[in-house]
Amino acid sequence: MAGTPVKKPLYIRFLKALKSDRMFLLMCLPGIIWLLLFAYLPLPGILMSFQRVSIAGKSFFHNLLNPVRWVGMQNLNAYFSSPDFWNTTRNTLMYNLVFLVLGLIGSVFTAIAASELWNKRMVKVYQSIMILPSFLSWVIVSYLIYSLLNPQYGVINRLLAQWGFSPVSWYSEKNAWIVLLPLFNLWKGVGLGAIYYFAAISGINPEIYESAMLDGASRFKQIIYITLPMLKTTMIILTILNLGNIIRSDFGLFYVATLQMGRGALYETVSTIDTYTYTLLQSGSMAVGTAVGLYQSFVGLAMIVGVNLIVRKIDKDSALF
Repeated sequence: MAGTPVKKPLYIRFLKALKSDRMFLLMCLPGIIWLLLFAYLPLPGILMSFQRVSIAGKSFFHNLLNPVRWVGMQNLNAYFSSPDFWNTTRNTLMYNLVFLVLGLIGSVFTAIAASELWNKRMVKVYQSIMILPSFLSWVIVSYLIYSLLNPQYGVINRLLAQWGFSPVSWYSEKNAWIVLLPLFNLWKGVGLGAIYYFAAISGINPEIYESAMLDGASRFKQIIYITLPMLKTTMIILTILNLGNIIRSDFGLFYVATLQMGRGALYETVSTIDTYTYTLLQSGSMAVGTAVGLYQSFVGLAMIVGVNLIVRKIDKDSALF
């Protein structure tokens, strides 16, 4: 048809986009390199999930590509038939569900509380204090926890002794860690989560609150009927992303902070799929450990896609994709 512009080939449009956005792409370059090195380069290792892997041999790639070593689903079946399968899966899912709920409530509450402060300069100070634990390694945090829970010299046991109670051997008390682990996780992660929601609150048009004040709405009602509905999309998106990791666990929290799971005394209570994979790698069962990691990835992907489809049915604008 006369006068219709000719559509340029895809590669020309791609090169033009690269040229026009080169500064933004350069800013993303460190993240892209990290993603390639630690997310895509190790992908061929998935093949070990379906092989009988041996450390000895000519080379890693020779062992990886040797067709004699293919064993199909035997590695996955070894995990599924293991007595640790139900225990590790149950602990991973239940702890992460608790972490998800407490993290959502704590982050939203903290963000709203920070947004209600009149002194905006102090808000920055409070935010820095809240986010500081997120940058601490679990190795450092484990020493702080040990100073509190040490059976002989810990702060908590000293306080219990002063109040006339018997000291508690915390690293042998299974039931205590059902409460302690969510508390430690909340303390370390609530500050970073609150930053996301505080940024979303800062983007709400102030005129909406002014109109509500003129109509006689109290501050509490403004939070209930304005702030929380405005945060709904952010909460849904972050929850969907977190559900993708619901089958994974924070190795530092479950292994390091518990002093290697109380040297075995807490194994049944705090053992998760990630700590179980670590023990497999220590024992030389690389193939089974890789198969367990692949199982985690598939479950995480299924969780993200499934929850997103449910959200898309209810509210299309709040869906991730």
